[in-house]
Amino acid sequence: MKQAYLLLFTLLLLVSGQSLIAQSRNTTHTLKLDHPKNAPEANIQELNWMVGRWEGEGFGGTVEETWNPAIGGTMIGSFRLVTEKGPDFYELLVIMPEGESLAYKVKHFNPDLSGWEEKDDYVTFPLVRLTQDTAFFEGLTIIRDGDQLRHYLSFTSKEGAVQETSLNYTRRAQFATPTLKEVMDKFPQEKQTPVLMLGSYHMSNPGMDMFNLEADDVSTPKRQAEIQAVVDQLALWRPTKVAVESPYGDSITIARYQAYLRGELELRNSEEEQIGFRLARQLGHETIYPIDVRMMLDDEGISKLIGANPQKYGPYMQALQMTGETAMSLMGKWLSEGTIGSMLYKMNEEDLNDIGHGAYFQSLVPIVEGDDYAGADMVNTWYHRNLRIFSNLHKINDSPSDRIFIVYGAGHIPLLQRFVEDSPYFRMDNVLDYLRGL
Repeated sequence: MKQAYLLLFTLLLLVSGQSLIAQSRNTTHTLKLDHPKNAPEANIQELNWMVGRWEGEGFGGTVEETWNPAIGGTMIGSFRLVTEKGPDFYELLVIMPEGESLAYKVKHFNPDLSGWEEKDDYVTFPLVRLTQDTAFFEGLTIIRDGDQLRHYLSFTSKEGAVQETSLNYTRRAQFATPTLKEVMDKFPQEKQTPVLMLGSYHMSNPGMDMFNLEADDVSTPKRQAEIQAVVDQLALWRPTKVAVESPYGDSITIARYQAYLRGELELRNSEEEQIGFRLARQLGHETIYPIDVRMMLDDEGISKLIGANPQKYGPYMQALQMTGETAMSLMGKWLSEGTIGSMLYKMNEEDLNDIGHGAYFQSLVPIVEGDDYAGADMVNTWYHRNLRIFSNLHKINDSPSDRIFIVYGAGHIPLLQRFVEDSPYFRMDNVLDYLRGL
């Protein structure tokens, strides 16, 4: 593994070209900023891959580092070292703007919260270079590889020699219990492909869902600018593949994207093209990846049971109708009063996804009579379709460097996201980290 990281570091130096001429190597894996003017321009959102709770062994004990998402242009984190004797020291971590660049700042504390530094002092690591899943601060390099995070830190020994140490972390559940940690440590960690998933309303107003939002024309200059702002933010995640809601391998969708690359096609008013095509072309992708599986939800069985006993089952459908109409009214208000970016942010919040998905269990699963499980069978078809869609991710996940972005109808997101989170082959990144403030 050490050789792999050394190779990665060497390759990064080789491909950096002129941008590293004014920088120098500090230690084997860390760089030094030779002049403040050489600090690169950077956006705090480009560091959201650090978000999460990370745990490892180092400095004679257990080390834990936790990072919160970027808000207000800064990221806040914390570090602690715990040995057999108890807490050894803590760190308060902040990554914040420094001119057009970024700086990593640290204050150290003893277990009783007395500070190492003077009141207004802190340790600063200016940014030297930022690449995909790797941040080179002066004397501090952070590399993410799936659920593994490695820190390389340079320090000066008592004899005055510059030396290097490393810390290896594994991503943990936010509130991992000792039992969960013990169980997870016994299983080998699979190489996980990063996935970023955006749930969208149907911009083309196809009217094919049970409940449909009547959206305005996204081809107007105002909406086009809003969509471009969304795409610009999503591009910071640097996906290598863009997957869209068209039948798997659909030649028409792929041909349309090729025509778009050649400048021979105007985008249709669909999230598939307005967001998916636009993002893929902006990142220089040669193709697009349709992953959908079409399966119709047969409501004949439910209609039969409701018709036979409307007094018993009618209220379930009334509740579903009310939930759907309320959601459409709320989303219509978001769209009319805000931007497409702000609406997509709200649509992808966890609470809203939970409410939408919960409607299946509130209104459909309870519709059962004897051996006729019409409601559960209808929900089963929905799960069946989404499991097949998720299986198609395995078909397109054919490179160790894959980073897959998915734009899909919002109703699919709760299931697809759960499948990704439960899979040892993928990891889910949070799209909200890239939609804040739009």
